[in-house]
Amino acid sequence: MKAAKRYAKALFELATNDLDAVQKDMNLIYKTFEAGPELLKVLKDPTIGASKKLQIIKSVFDGKISDKTLQLIQLLGQKDRLDLLQDISRSFNELYKKHKGIREATVITAVELTDELKQKIFQKIKELTGSDQIKLTNIVDPSIIGGFILNIDDLRYDASISGKLAKLKSKLLA
Repeated sequence: MKAAKRYAKALFELATNDLDAVQKDMNLIYKTFEAGPELLKVLKDPTIGASKKLQIIKSVFDGKISDKTLQLIQLLGQKDRLDLLQDISRSFNELYKKHKGIREATVITAVELTDELKQKIFQKIKELTGSDQIKLTNIVDPSIIGGFILNIDDLRYDASISGKLAKLKSKLLA
């Protein structure tokens, strides 16, 4: 993972003029690996040569990525390090979010949030973090019964009914 972070940092520094385009590429690469984990298995297979792996990756992303990202792929192919591509894309995206001040928040609710409620939660997160750049994701999980669970970066606030019941149960059993 350290090598992936170094490659991501180097790419980030080289892509200062094309940062948004390269970030879109890294997002595409990450989503491609998430959707098809067999691609990573191919890249980690020692019986497949580096040139064949490079050919496979180029065919997957042909015409879909910028020149800077293609140069990275070429370099990784030459060094037989294409198996780092998913980790590089993850690390690059983290650097990008940090650079742009984008905070990620996930709210878990028992039912889908209305637009009005999303706006209220968005405003509250803005107050808590001081950031205008917030990517809010709503996950519906009926098992929490009611209320919500809010995750912002490494912070977690559990105001769900199931969470309150679990706390009550632990107090009663203690």
